[in-house]
Amino acid sequence: MKFSFFSDLTALWSVNKESRLKVLLIGMVFFFLSACQAIWRPLKSSIFAKIAGAHAIASAKIYVLLYIIPLLIFYSYLVDRLRRHQLLYVFSLFHGIGGAFFVTLFSYFPLTAFQTNPLLHACGWAFYFLMESFSAFLSTVFWSFANSVNTPQEAQHTYGFLVLGSKLGGIFSAGSLYLALNSVVKTTQNTTFTLLPQTLLVGCSLLIASVVVVFLLIKSVPQEQMRGYQEEKTVESAPDPEKNIKKVFFAKILDGLSSIIKYPYVAGITSLVLLYEIMIAILEYRVLIAADAAYASTEALTQYYALQYMCMHGIGLFFVLFGTVPLQRLTNIRVALFAVPILSSLLISATYFWPTPTCFFGALVLIKALNYAVNHPTRETLYIPTTRSIKFKTKAWIDAFGSRAAKALGNVFNLLTGCCGGAILNQMSAIVNACVIGAWLCIASGLGVAFVQTIKDKKVIGEEDSSKS
Repeated sequence: MKFSFFSDLTALWSVNKESRLKVLLIGMVFFFLSACQAIWRPLKSSIFAKIAGAHAIASAKIYVLLYIIPLLIFYSYLVDRLRRHQLLYVFSLFHGIGGAFFVTLFSYFPLTAFQTNPLLHACGWAFYFLMESFSAFLSTVFWSFANSVNTPQEAQHTYGFLVLGSKLGGIFSAGSLYLALNSVVKTTQNTTFTLLPQTLLVGCSLLIASVVVVFLLIKSVPQEQMRGYQEEKTVESAPDPEKNIKKVFFAKILDGLSSIIKYPYVAGITSLVLLYEIMIAILEYRVLIAADAAYASTEALTQYYALQYMCMHGIGLFFVLFGTVPLQRLTNIRVALFAVPILSSLLISATYFWPTPTCFFGALVLIKALNYAVNHPTRETLYIPTTRSIKFKTKAWIDAFGSRAAKALGNVFNLLTGCCGGAILNQMSAIVNACVIGAWLCIASGLGVAFVQTIKDKKVIGEEDSSKS
């Protein structure tokens, strides 16, 4: 009896022998990409806050939409002309080369020069936009690829392990950055960020490593194991450029955006992203203002963010092992979809009763850990019974533009309420968050039912339009 119990417990965290190499390599890709993000994301906020001021963050999140739109149009163009793994190559190389440019720039000019020189000040904004596009497209490119090479059953049993790779990468990078900055803060009072070029260079190296692992994945995993839900009986072929030329250009690149309007299922996924981002934007801004006032130097502020991301990934690792994997394997998708909004509402409520920096820090870390460890892989599973266009193009519009638009909307709220007193601000925030959580729960319930029914009927969302084209 005991042997049976421990065998069942071990089986809960096991992967089929045939899928182990595929899961390992895809997990390694996520490891390197997340490791780069864990280094670059703290730099984005802290460097820009010291160049343009912390209050400029709210405006920058609105302006970044103008930068994201042409990138989305170009990305949609590439989706029709490249294989799915080649999109990962383009993403990593584009940001790797951009990162290398700023490695050179920050090596020759101290950070103080970016505050006074107009040209360098503009480069500081460009740095923020590059970091934003990296964060915006990382989830889109990686999960679009993962969703296209896995079936719903494979996702249920392996997505937790892909997120495990992400958490390990985040802990490794954020922890290393925190320890490195800890020694700098203790040994120097110079506000010039001496580790900036080296840290950016490490991120570039991690992106190159991800390209190498993707190459190994394509070469070593059998083709039949790389077929997703829509391609179980077919082999992916390269998109036909001649066929695409016959279509109206803008209609083709914007069909991902139109799918949000056409299909309530896709609109529901979009709503989950928007609601989360609005909620987190309001909380994140309050944390940033408090942190910027508390830490005078760039090193200290970056160290604060590195600690935040290290804690987020560390707690996320715990959630993955004892939350995501059991939830996805032992329960239906509706339970996993409900878990995050319910727990987030409790954590947000705690900040209204105890509005202290420690409480804000803890709430933000826990909510982000829940999102990346539980909410994200569960939400990505919803994309599996959809067409290639929805998996890649529509998802790009949702994750890159939709999430940034939601953040901009949340920061419009931050700007409008910035002059209000603490008590009024808390009341208004509480009302907004209550509406967000309520809508989130209703939409999650409907999506869970729709997903199960779609899989049961063996349908593909958006397939009718694909067949017509």
